[in-house]
Amino acid sequence: MIEQKIGLIKYFIGIDVGKASFNYCLRYGGGTVVNGKAANNVESIKEFVLTLKQIPGFKLGHAIFGMEMTGVYGLVLMNTLVKLKAKVVVEPALRIKNSLGIIRGKNDKLDAARISRFLIKNLTELKLWIPRRTIINQLSSLSTLRERMVKVRTLMNTPLNEDDGFVDHEISKTNIELCSPSLILLEQLVLDIDNKIKQSWMEDERCRRFMEIMLSVRGIGDVTALQILIHTNEFKSIQTARTFASYCGVAPFDHDSGISVKKKSRVSAISNKRIKSLLHNGVRACIANDPEIKAYYKRRVEVDGKNKMSMMNAVKFKLICRVFACIRGNRLFDKNYGGKKPIQ
Repeated sequence: MIEQKIGLIKYFIGIDVGKASFNYCLRYGGGTVVNGKAANNVESIKEFVLTLKQIPGFKLGHAIFGMEMTGVYGLVLMNTLVKLKAKVVVEPALRIKNSLGIIRGKNDKLDAARISRFLIKNLTELKLWIPRRTIINQLSSLSTLRERMVKVRTLMNTPLNEDDGFVDHEISKTNIELCSPSLILLEQLVLDIDNKIKQSWMEDERCRRFMEIMLSVRGIGDVTALQILIHTNEFKSIQTARTFASYCGVAPFDHDSGISVKKKSRVSAISNKRIKSLLHNGVRACIANDPEIKAYYKRRVEVDGKNKMSMMNAVKFKLICRVFACIRGNRLFDKNYGGKKPIQ
């Protein structure tokens, strides 16, 4: 596992990234502020860094660059800065917004200034961005493409199936005949993407080992394992089961205040719902086919009277713990590993 230390920081550069350009706000020296704008390409980014180096006393090692997660728009900037040995922090927009209190007004210059304030305020809690290897970027792109094709297939298929019994048979038959060639092509395309994804991770030793370990855990399928691999950045960005459980909305949080507000613990809506949904499907498979988990779930629901969804959530966390324990030990899952007793 990788853990990078931030060290001494004197210069805080907040960046608001756009498709064609980015605004920046540099804060240093107890109150000095420098605002600017640059094109979002490699040459302009290098010129931007050279401009910063012209500031008296500026050292790149004492500077930290912060920005919001913006998908593909920020990749060139992030990768270029890291290649120049700069320290980069990439945070969700909601985390930055919630940390700054009441906010009025919005434009690119203001957003850059607010990000620089966020860096100063949360310096001790910041974690440096860890670049992904090319293979992970490739798998992420293929996974996104697959998800789009599945959505397109569903958008075409669902209305055709729902027409049955409500629309004239001949009209429905004509619609199906017209769409059938496209649906067949979509099915083949999804299959081709799946084959390409598997070929890609099979050819990389590190990815292959991680995938083999995760797939040894019952309830974790190909798509779920791939999403875990991508979103944990090969278990570099997210290193513990509890952190990942929080990330995908499995970890419950208390909801009480004083003696008057006492609510049940519940999971947060701020989560990666895609992975949570995949884990839910895995749990359903486990309850149906895994004798140990099936017995645990049945006892907790039928004997102890626990809520079904709450217990399914507990099983999701169990699957996550199994994955991270196996990854940490670099071993395939074995239900008898270490002579452990069945889950109670």
